Amino acid sequence: MNCKYYTKICARCKKSDDYIVFDRNCTTDYNLENYENYVNFDLQQCPFCGYISDDIEKGYTMQTEETIKSKEYEYLYKYSYLQPSQKAINKNFLVSYPANLYECYSLVLFNNKDYKNATRALFKTVLLKETLVNRFTHQMEEDIEDLTNEEIAQFKSLIKSLNDSIYKNIETILNMSKNFENDIFTNLIYVECLIKLNKMQHANQLLTKLKSKLNCDLLAYLQNKIN
Repeated sequence: MNCKYYTKICARCKKSDDYIVFDRNCTTDYNLENYENYVNFDLQQCPFCGYISDDIEKGYTMQTEETIKSKEYEYLYKYSYLQPSQKAINKNFLVSYPANLYECYSLVLFNNKDYKNATRALFKTVLLKETLVNRFTHQMEEDIEDLTNEEIAQFKSLIKSLNDSIYKNIETILNMSKNFENDIFTNLIYVECLIKLNKMQHANQLLTKLKSKLNCDLLAYLQNKIN
């Protein structure tokens, strides 16, 4: 995968800056590489006004501005649902796995009625939160002999808060995704969310309907998750 820096003008504040852009080679095939590229898309954030988009030069509307200024957006951006566990938070993890940016972007898309891409962004949020859960769990287990009971409780509270938010995100995805019966990748996100909720029979039924359209590697990837 190649990447280049491009000078872009923010659609919100009209200031320019350099952004790294990854060249993800995509074809029309429903194979594993294209699906992973679809799910693991990149975001850009303006360093001046904080505007978040998959393309900083596009997507800004008055509805976007209303969303950015909303309490819900601020709540998600600041990880406010993790506040009781702040002492246990490794800020570097949050920067490395910016679930908040994708969740905020999903909210913007949802409020702009772009439900398909809101689903995509929220699924990426789930994947990043799962990584955060794994990193914080590993950190707690690695340091447990040096932690006080209070610090262990803070770690557990942090992990629980993340898991609770993941569950809510998945429920939202399932509610949105069912409206896109003809979109293959959105349906595969739906399948993955069913798997995460351990609804294997439902996931397998949906995958069976889609398998004739999928390349062998992508089908095997999902079947392995179900079995």
